[in-house]
Amino acid sequence: MSLPAAKLQSHSYLEPRQLKLYLPGEEAQANHSLFGFEKLDRQTRFSGELSKRLCIPEFNQWLESLTADLENHSDALIYRVRNRIYRLDDPLKLYPNGFCLKAFKTPSALRSIHYRSYGSKAARAHRYAAHLFENQVSNAEPLGYFERWQGHQLAESYLLTSFVSGSTDLFSETNRLLAENPDSTTYLNLLQFAANSIRRMHDSGYIHYDLGGQNFLFQRTAADGWDQPTFIDLNRGRLLDNVTLRHRARDLAKLEIPSHYLTIFYHMYFENHDLPREFKRWEKWYRSRISFHNRTRKYRHPIREYRASRTQKVVSTGKPAERDFWLWDEKSGQPAVVFNSKDRHRFRRSADWLNVAWSSLSNARTIRNHYRQLSPTVFSQPVDMRQRFGMAIEVNEDFPEQLKLVSQLPGMPLLVRCYLHKGAAGLNACEAAIKQLRERGHEVSLGLVQSRQAIVKPETWREFTNDTLSRLHDKVRFVEFGHAVNRVKWGHWNLKETLASFDDLAEIRNKYPHLTFLGPAVNDFEYFYYPPLLNKMSSLVDGISCHLYVDRRGQPENFQGKFSLLEKCTLGRAIGANWGDKRFYITETNWPIQGTKEYSPIAGAYTKVNYRESPLHVSLDDYASFMVRFGLISLCSGMSERVWWWRLAARGYGVLDDVGGLQLRPAWSALVHFHNTVGSDRFLQREEHDQVIWYHFERCSLAYSLTPATTTVPDCYRQVTDIGGNPLSAQAGATIQVTGSPVYFLR
Repeated sequence: MSLPAAKLQSHSYLEPRQLKLYLPGEEAQANHSLFGFEKLDRQTRFSGELSKRLCIPEFNQWLESLTADLENHSDALIYRVRNRIYRLDDPLKLYPNGFCLKAFKTPSALRSIHYRSYGSKAARAHRYAAHLFENQVSNAEPLGYFERWQGHQLAESYLLTSFVSGSTDLFSETNRLLAENPDSTTYLNLLQFAANSIRRMHDSGYIHYDLGGQNFLFQRTAADGWDQPTFIDLNRGRLLDNVTLRHRARDLAKLEIPSHYLTIFYHMYFENHDLPREFKRWEKWYRSRISFHNRTRKYRHPIREYRASRTQKVVSTGKPAERDFWLWDEKSGQPAVVFNSKDRHRFRRSADWLNVAWSSLSNARTIRNHYRQLSPTVFSQPVDMRQRFGMAIEVNEDFPEQLKLVSQLPGMPLLVRCYLHKGAAGLNACEAAIKQLRERGHEVSLGLVQSRQAIVKPETWREFTNDTLSRLHDKVRFVEFGHAVNRVKWGHWNLKETLASFDDLAEIRNKYPHLTFLGPAVNDFEYFYYPPLLNKMSSLVDGISCHLYVDRRGQPENFQGKFSLLEKCTLGRAIGANWGDKRFYITETNWPIQGTKEYSPIAGAYTKVNYRESPLHVSLDDYASFMVRFGLISLCSGMSERVWWWRLAARGYGVLDDVGGLQLRPAWSALVHFHNTVGSDRFLQREEHDQVIWYHFERCSLAYSLTPATTTVPDCYRQVTDIGGNPLSAQAGATIQVTGSPVYFLR
């Protein structure tokens, strides 16, 4: 079925489907002829409808003994809360997988009177199941319903369908993925399958009204494939001749999916278009009502809830714990965003903000003093640039090709991350990769990256870190212990959980004293997380690590309040000085690249049809320029000890595009030229005149301007090149144009 004509004009993707609709008001005989049902033989003690295939004396005998058989076959019971569900053998051998029989709870006298007029739960569920099966929406074949009345009291009622073996439900399958394969793309495929199935159900004219994840069944056909959708618990639903946006919103508001993925699910339901305004309004209204209803259930029905908790037997593994919902997005190289900001704040501890505020205020004066002492010293001291600017390299299927390319970066320090969620196979691959990099003369550092399992099962993190370092300690120099501790998507919801993940670091440090440990790795310019963490664990780390992104400000020289990249590095160095003169290390940074859609780290794992790209994305040329300028500012200032760029190959943010084989970008030639010149040189001085910024080294100088300007080529340089090392036709004394892309002057 479809929406009203007015709605169809504005939402053409909600066109009517060619499905049959059978309304509750139709004559029963029409359903009999259509689905092959007949009224039960009056010689039985039940009334109702039964498939013609089963209307034989042998089955009537089976029905007569049904009540007693159920009492004696408790092993056939697969579900018991208020109602009971059994898997039974087919006495006629017509259905190899047998029957699924739902025995409804005996209703009150008042409800029984209501059921006389409007049909019992079994009768309604049977009617709706027949409708869905006929329209190929649901895979369980309805076989009949039967009920026994004692006067006006409904004594027994049953629903009979074919049993669909090997089924799982949306909750159980989600729990399986979280435990075995926490991959965002796979989960999105599951949501797409669910959205298509539910959309088809609605378009057939049926609204479920109890659409929880446990009531949507299907079969897994592959590791990331599903088929045979089946909807259960149908008795609360309705058949309508016009399923409006409001009906759809009310039905879908029952689904419990983490908020960020729920929005994606809705876009999938509306065929990847924007959500209709009316739908959003009604969905918000119904979801708030349902949420309040669920929260107050234990107060409204305390006895029922107590009894259910002691006697229930369920098949579904239940809704996944929201705080433990963690998925990895391989396209953007990071955990997927699971919740919207409102829900993220709902799970955070208020006490943490008090701790952060108090720790920051109590250390503010001394940090400010260090900052004031350091500020006049920026760019004032020579800096040996060797081993300062490094690159992160990901160990994946493209690693052999990356290995060939890094031969053009002799001696560049490299960072390899080892991930808890990738298990033993990931560790084996990292070990092999690090060995190859060491053989080629690269200094290698290691990042140990947690998942939510590090908190849920601390022993897994302990085993992972100990096993990894026992195998790699003699092959790496720096170890970043933990990752992005201030971002809940990386697995930590509060400071207590973060500190718990460092419990074993003291013992590890004693075991491997030759390693330099970095942490706690704070993401972005959220330095207020450092004081409460360093107050507890400053003795556990040798240097302060930061994932210092400045992409939201555009150019690295742009200010966030009073802080550009230079001031942010100086403040980071001041924080390190406040806890024992620890150096400041930038272990991750980059800019998102235009046109990369779901591969972008800020676009998310899903993009709809009319996706609008964030203005934070930059062109390939700007990416290359910003990378070089970031390295110059952070390292030549003397405020950052090292920078590792994240990362070598990634479509959304890498120096190389890694989709469809490695493809070189302008940043690659910029990186090679920077490494082979500045990377082996010694910084001497920074100066600025006529709007041109100069960085002078012993063997070369670099110049760029934040606004287009001109400069004269000094006499002391033999060659002028662009950012990628291509010679420019500029002789000594000539005037050249200078932009944001650094120009090299080689002695």
